[in-house]
Amino acid sequence: MALRRELLLIFVLLITIAVLVRAVDFFSVKVEKADADKFVLEDLNYKYKGADIGILVTKEMLNDDGEQYFEVKARVTEGNDTPCPNRVHIYYNYPVQNFVPQPAEVITQDCKVCTEGTCILNYPEEAIIASHTFGGTTDVSTYIVVAFAKPYPLDMGSYWKVRWDSNASFYYEVNIEKDGDILSVNKMIKDE
Repeated sequence: MALRRELLLIFVLLITIAVLVRAVDFFSVKVEKADADKFVLEDLNYKYKGADIGILVTKEMLNDDGEQYFEVKARVTEGNDTPCPNRVHIYYNYPVQNFVPQPAEVITQDCKVCTEGTCILNYPEEAIIASHTFGGTTDVSTYIVVAFAKPYPLDMGSYWKVRWDSNASFYYEVNIEKDGDILSVNKMIKDE
């Protein structure tokens, strides 16, 4: 009789454990990519009011405990319609993990680009700055100041085309190789 009661008690405990395991699975929250992206965009909009922001990459990852999280790389550009836009890449882990987040990666700051090492213009903000600060662009630089011109960068594949336009009767187009070489600076007369 005692053996039967012990077996019954063990059976009840096993069922209870199985039910609890199922309950934990039921109540565990499945993290979705859309939730991670939404969280990051909301946070960036709050921290960088008025900036141009966007998600670059969202990767699904597993932490040391085998739990799912997302590693999100986002971009923030302040002053994207100015001659000197500032761009940073910011990294998030969602939900937050127990390790120190990566510091922001500065792409452009203080109107400088290609100051050391190999020059590669990967982003429109870099092309904007190069189009009026690199050698051979003095006329463009003057035009920007005098005419309050705004930049319109366009990725042409192997090079950048940056159009500087204002209310003047002309505009400038600067073509720049992605390695930083100025291909041409063209003063273009507007059709009337």
